[in-house]
Amino acid sequence: MSVTALNAADLRRLDTASALQKVLPELVALALDARQAAWNMIGPAAIPLRELADQIATDAHRWAQRVAERAVALGFFVDARPATVAAAAGLFPIGQVTDGEAVTNLTELIDNVAFTARRVHAQVAPADPVAQHLIVEVIEGLERYRWLLRSHDT
Repeated sequence: MSVTALNAADLRRLDTASALQKVLPELVALALDARQAAWNMIGPAAIPLRELADQIATDAHRWAQRVAERAVALGFFVDARPATVAAAAGLFPIGQVTDGEAVTNLTELIDNVAFTARRVHAQVAPADPVAQHLIVEVIEGLERYRWLLRSHDT
C-alpha cells in the first residue's frame, strides 16, 4: 500500500475547499427559499418583492455554482444533495406569506448565510485569493439584498 503525504500547499487547498463547502448548502437553500417566497407572497408590495425574491434566488444559485466550482477546482468533492441542503436550510414558512413576513424571513436567511460567509472568508483569505474574492462577492451581494429587502419593511 502506498501512502501519499500532502504537502503544505495541498493542505491549504483542501482547507480552503472545505471552508467553501460550509457556505454551499446555505446558498442553495437560500435560492430555494427565495423562490418559495416569490411563489407564495401576498400583499400590497408582493409584486416588486416577488421580482426581488427571484433576483435573490438567481444570484444565490449563481454564487452556489461558483463556490462549488472553486471547491472542485481545488480538489474537493462538494455536497449539495437535498439532505445536506435541508440540514443547512432555515425554516421558511409553508403556504402563503404576507409581503412583510417574506421580508422578515428572507432577511433572516440572508443574515445567516452572510454570517457563515464571513466565517468562511476568515478561513480562505490567507490561503486563496480567488476564493477570498468569491466570498467577498457573495457577502457584498447578500448585504445589498438585505438593504433592498429592508427598504420594503413596514
